[in-house]
Amino acid sequence: MKITRHLPGAPCWADLDTPDVASARAFYSSLFGWDALELPGGYVNFTLRGEKIVGAIKLKEGEEHSAGWSVYFMTDDLTETTKAVEAAGGSVVSPPRKVSVAGSAAVYTAPDGAVFGAWEPDKHPGSGMVYEPGTPSWFGLSTSDVDGSTAFFAQVFGWTAVAPTAGDTARVTAAGASAEFGGITNGSAIFPGWTLHFGVEDIDTASATAVSLGGRVISSPTDVTGVGRCAVLKDPSGVTFALVTRA
Repeated sequence: MKITRHLPGAPCWADLDTPDVASARAFYSSLFGWDALELPGGYVNFTLRGEKIVGAIKLKEGEEHSAGWSVYFMTDDLTETTKAVEAAGGSVVSPPRKVSVAGSAAVYTAPDGAVFGAWEPDKHPGSGMVYEPGTPSWFGLSTSDVDGSTAFFAQVFGWTAVAPTAGDTARVTAAGASAEFGGITNGSAIFPGWTLHFGVEDIDTASATAVSLGGRVISSPTDVTGVGRCAVLKDPSGVTFALVTRA
């Protein structure tokens, strides 16, 4: 689905922090059919059919432990979002800063320790295509406090949630949206965080392709109630990501 303006509070962009940009370009481009546009400073925009999908940047030496996909949520006012995060019990990791003419970004931690970002666009509105093969299609938060996380993000971004049943996921929707974009699931208190799911037409074939390209399957394709068929993998640099065939 092409999109020109993300709703406030909706996931709108993701960055890959990686120790090996060349490897990431080869892996993800082969897996999803992306093209790569390298910008000054080494930042890479991955595109699909001419639309920006996600970005990637090389980690500095000594920061390899920070490798991973970072999820950003849309805001019309980054200053007010920062105040809302702190009022709800979160903390600021990286305060609002201008990113050239593209927009402004900030990074936070939720009370459970999960890291997330917010993006106030200028020239760059975020992912130009979502919820189809090769694009961000589901956003999963693993946390030891589902109720607390649900309340936190509702206060910060105005999300609504469908309460989980036993063993299920609290599925969340941005204010004003008609469809769920992600879920909050009970998980480890040691490693809370967001997992970016990319859409694929055939998850079993895509998982096998990822392995042939040097990735690893961490959790085999499994049916997830209310979501679809999901699998969790690692890319050749050890970064976690997921695949989803939506129900």
